Amino acid sequence: MKIGLALVLLLAGCASIDPHQFVGPHGKVAYSMKCSGFGRTLDDCYKAAGEICPSGYSFIDNSSDTVAFATNGKLVAGARRNMTIECN
Repeated sequence: MKIGLALVLLLAGCASIDPHQFVGPHGKVAYSMKCSGFGRTLDDCYKAAGEICPSGYSFIDNSSDTVAFATNGKLVAGARRNMTIECN
């Protein structure tokens, strides 16, 4: 039972969006977010953007590409998505 709970907590931590704050190109508060990885979706980033910028935001960058990585001796492809916003 304890192992199952630990696994759920670990996966929940992986799914969270961790925005990194910086000063944007217009001198306003901006955030860069990784929207890919186990348990993360682009919708999670949109939700986080709305929460950290309640007055709205503008996109600085919204990128998506495909990356390949090796696991268990096999090559696997996955999506890598990043969002960078500046609060209004």
